[in-house]
Amino acid sequence: MSTPTTVRDTAATIGEFFTRFGGGDRPGLLELFAPDVDFAVAGAEDVVPWAGNRSSLAAVDEFLRISLEDVTTEQFDVAKILVDGDDGVVLGAFAHRIHRTDKVFRSSFALHVRVHNGLIFRYHMFEDSHRAELAWR
Repeated sequence: MSTPTTVRDTAATIGEFFTRFGGGDRPGLLELFAPDVDFAVAGAEDVVPWAGNRSSLAAVDEFLRISLEDVTTEQFDVAKILVDGDDGVVLGAFAHRIHRTDKVFRSSFALHVRVHNGLIFRYHMFEDSHRAELAWR
């Protein structure tokens, strides 16, 4: 007799993502993404190293490295999580200190994720890309 497997739903996957991100668990975060993820952060890719489109786990891992090692998060607030089936939208605000420039990047954000079988296969982050560019320059 086989043991049933429990798969995280969209809300649980989003919650787990933020728990692992807050704990700096880069390997654990990477486990939450599908191998063929559609990953995008709008912005000036030539200035802001986390901006751009990614479609592989290696590229997502580099995003996570930058997010966890090249900045210090001074504030991170989730105001609301909305879930409709596989789709989740997270609204909030953050402040990140950029190590290279010692500038603080503050922004509201909207994150759209799509989850299937407990894995994130779409991750689109919307933040103030102009302020991000100014903080990284």
